[in-house]
Parts: sequence; C-alpha cells; structure tokens
Amino acid sequence: MKHHVLVAMGGRTTWLDIEAPTLEAAAAEARRGGGRVLRVEAGIEASAPGRVRFSQTVFLQETLTLLKAGLNVVEVLEALERKERDGGFRTVLGRILQRLREGATFSSALSEQGLFPPVLVAGIAASETAGGLAGTLERYLEYDGRLEQIRRKVSASAIYPLLLLLVGGGVILFLIGYVVPRFATILDGSGRPVSAGTSILLALGQAISGHPWVLAMVLAALGAAVAWLVTQPAGRRVLLRGAMRIPVLAGILVTLNLSRFYRTLALLLNSGIPLFTALGMVRGILDPVRADELTVAMERLRAGLPLSEALMGSSMMPPIADSLLRVGERSGALAEMSDKLAGFLDADLDRQVETFSRLFEPLLMTVIGIVVGAIVVLMYTPIFDLVGNIGS
Repeated sequence: MKHHVLVAMGGRTTWLDIEAPTLEAAAAEARRGGGRVLRVEAGIEASAPGRVRFSQTVFLQETLTLLKAGLNVVEVLEALERKERDGGFRTVLGRILQRLREGATFSSALSEQGLFPPVLVAGIAASETAGGLAGTLERYLEYDGRLEQIRRKVSASAIYPLLLLLVGGGVILFLIGYVVPRFATILDGSGRPVSAGTSILLALGQAISGHPWVLAMVLAALGAAVAWLVTQPAGRRVLLRGAMRIPVLAGILVTLNLSRFYRTLALLLNSGIPLFTALGMVRGILDPVRADELTVAMERLRAGLPLSEALMGSSMMPPIADSLLRVGERSGALAEMSDKLAGFLDADLDRQVETFSRLFEPLLMTVIGIVVGAIVVLMYTPIFDLVGNIGS
C-alpha cells in the first residue's frame, strides 16, 4: 500500500509516495533516503486498472475543454466526477480530488492511480513547474492520436491474412476430418493398394474422425496459446522475439519502434523535460536490442556528445535521422526535428506494411491452394485408377 510521507530534505519539504505495509515502515524507508520525516499519512489503495472502465482520450479531451473554458484543475475534476456514470472511474476521480485537496500535485495524484501512462504523467509534471497544462494535454492528445492511427493501419493489414488463414485452415480440416474418412470406406471396399501419401492422409482423417474430442482439445489449447501470446506481456515478448527473426517483419517492427521513440521523445521535450531524462523514460517503450543501444548512447551523451553523435552507428539512426537531428541541435529545435523524423518513419512504415501485405497474401493463398489441391489429388487418384480398371 502506498503511504504519503512529508519529509524535509536539503532545506526543502516535499511529499513522497512510498510503498510499505505500515506507516512505521514508510517512515523508516523515508529516513533511509536521508530525509527528516515530518508527517506520514495512510494512502488509499488504488483499484486494479482492469476494474475501471473509462476512455482516457475522452477524459483528457473533456479536461482540456474545461481548462480552456477557464476552470482550474479541481473545478474540472469536480465537474467530471458529477457527470461520470461509471462507478469505478467516479471513485478514481474522487481519490484524485482528495489528493489535490491534501496538497498533492495533479501529476502525482494521477500516478498513484496506476491508470495513466508514465509519458502523460511526466508531461503534466513538467507543465506544473513551467506552466501550460492545457498545451501539454493538447500535445499528448495529438501524439496519442497519431499512435492510434499507426496501430489501426498495422492491425488492418493483419486482418485479411488472419481471416484467410482461419478459413483456409477450416477448409483443410473439414476435408481431412470429414471428407477423407468417407473416401476411406470406398477405398477399403475395393481392396486395392494405395500410395504412401494417400495412406498417410487416410490414417490422419480416420484419427481425426475417430477422436473428435482430442481435436477439440488441441484446438482449444492452440486458441489459449494464441490468446496468451497476444494478451499477456510475457507472451507478447515471445511473439516479438519470434517476429524479429523474420527479416521482413523485423524491418517493420524496427521502424515502428523508432517511430514511437522519436515521437515520444518530441512530446517529452516539448513538455519541458530535459533530454537525458526524456531518453531514460522513452527507453521503456523500445524492444531489448534498441533499449541496449539507447543505453550506450546515453553514456555517450553523459560524456558530452550531442544526441546525433551519441546515436551514430546504431540502428536508432535511420539514414535521414542524422541530418534532421543535427539541424535540430544547431537551431535549438530538437523536439520539432524529432517529430518530423517520426513523420518520415511513419511514411516508411506505411510502405513496408503495404509491400508485406502484397507479398504475403498471395503467398498464403498459394500455400493453402497447394495443400487443398494435394488433398484432392491424393483422394481422387485411387478412385480414378479404380474406375479405369473397371472400365478396362
């Protein structure tokens, strides 16, 4: 459980959020950090994110509209709490309001809920010192909208191949599990020998037809494995490692990673967050290889090199990046150049996804057609031989 501890440190007082089972443990943890504990308050246990149904985009858009109308943050949240229909999110808004009335910052109150992304919280925290909360929310909404467009394009390009795979697999399974056993009865009655391929096909068909529950269990296990790969973080990491071994998919994933990296970096820099801090935050959205490269680049940056030279020689520097980053460093517009670079990468990603779709979809149709054709040939060849012998 999180506790709120007021400490004096370096001539200043500040509130710390410390995860600890008791108030005494939270105070002891704060003292170990070198602060003098002035006050300890019990925190409120945040609800699990999965139990709260809300649209982050709608919440931020409504907050931005009310801020532009002249309301302060507390008044905005009070208005949103009154209109909120979902009980879970209304409780979240109530907790945020309580923390604001206790003197906490808006960013720390949001962070405690575990519902909002660190990039958004960091941008709001920077705006609290530099001013311009409405501008920060506006930039974040634009950033989130662009990422959503990319996700939709990638998802849309994957829908047709997945449907084709499901339909083709269903047709193949129907032929093997239902049609082939019927042909097996005819061939067994003829007493004629069949080829090795036909024998294997007949045996597979009879096994599936004779043990439907085994097939159902295998399909259920396969569905559960796919669901785990798609929905669970560990499964997505396994899926990502597998995809990175396929050259075409690896190129798409690297471009997607770099686009998110430079767009998120631009958002954080525009919010007033220092470059080194922003890079440390953005590292969390990268795949392991790019994250390691960024760690090395950050060490070079710490040694005094500019960002363009710190990233030199890594996959974080696509061909056009060097020129744009150098211009941004010379003109003091690194955030703007990072955003432009993300735009170039988005266009490149569109081309890569379109090329992959044009190549993969015909290839998948060809493979399914070959498999279905092979099944038909293996089934009908013995029948044609039998009819030919009867005719002669």
